[in-house]
Amino acid sequence: THWKGGSIMIIFEFKKIKKSAIPITLIFFNLVGSLLGAMIYALNRKVLLDGTQAHVLWGQTVFYSSQVFTPILIGIICSISCQFEESNKNWQRLLSIPVKANRIVLSKITSLSLVMAISQLIALLFYIISALVLKVPFANYLLDFLLWSITGWLATITIVTIQIFLSIRLKNFAVPILISAILAIAGLMTLFIGQGLFRIFPYAQIAVGDRARSLVPFTLSEFILFLVVNGAYIFVFYTLAVRQLKKG
Repeated sequence: THWKGGSIMIIFEFKKIKKSAIPITLIFFNLVGSLLGAMIYALNRKVLLDGTQAHVLWGQTVFYSSQVFTPILIGIICSISCQFEESNKNWQRLLSIPVKANRIVLSKITSLSLVMAISQLIALLFYIISALVLKVPFANYLLDFLLWSITGWLATITIVTIQIFLSIRLKNFAVPILISAILAIAGLMTLFIGQGLFRIFPYAQIAVGDRARSLVPFTLSEFILFLVVNGAYIFVFYTLAVRQLKKG
C-alpha cells in the first residue's frame, strides 16, 4: 500500500512537471552547455593528439553543463516544482489528509531525480551529435560515457535534495536558484584550490560523476568516496527537508 501510494504521488508530480516550463528548460540548458563545450573543442582541436579527441570532446561538452549549467538547472526545476506547492497551499493540504512529510519529500526527490536522468541522457545525446558533426570517432568509448552519465546522474540526486530543502526552507522562488548559481561557481573555484576539495564539494559532484575533468574511470577508492559523499549529503538534506516541512 505504501509503495502504491508513493507511486501515485510520483505520477501526480510528473503531471505537474509536464504542465510546467521544466521540459523546455531541460533541453535549453543542456543545449547551451553542449554547444559551448563543442565550440571550445572545435577552436582548440589542432593542439589535440590523435586518439584523445573522443575524451577531450566529452570533457568539454559535459564540463560546463555538469559544473555550471546543470546545478543551476536543478535550482530552477526544484523552485518551479516547490513554488507550485507553495502557491496552491498544497504542502498543508497534503499534510492534513494526512500524508507523511517524508513521503511528500521522497516523491518530490524521486520525480525530479527521474527528470535529471532524462537530462543526463539528453546531454549524452548532444555529445553524440557533437561527435558526429565534428567527425570525432567515439563508438569504442560509448559504454564509458554511458556509465559516467549514470554516475553523474547519481550526483544530481544530491543537488536535487539540497535544492528541495532550500525551496521548502526559504519559501521563495528566486533565492534558491541564486544559491544554486553561487554554489555552482564556488564548485568551479574549488578546482583552483585543490582536487581534494573538488571531490567532496556538493555542487562539484556532477562533474566528478561525469568524469568531466579526469576523463578516466573511477578507481575503487574514488568510487567509494563518491558514493559515501553523495549518500551523506542526500541523507542529511533529506532529513532536514522532512523536518522543515513538518514545521511548516
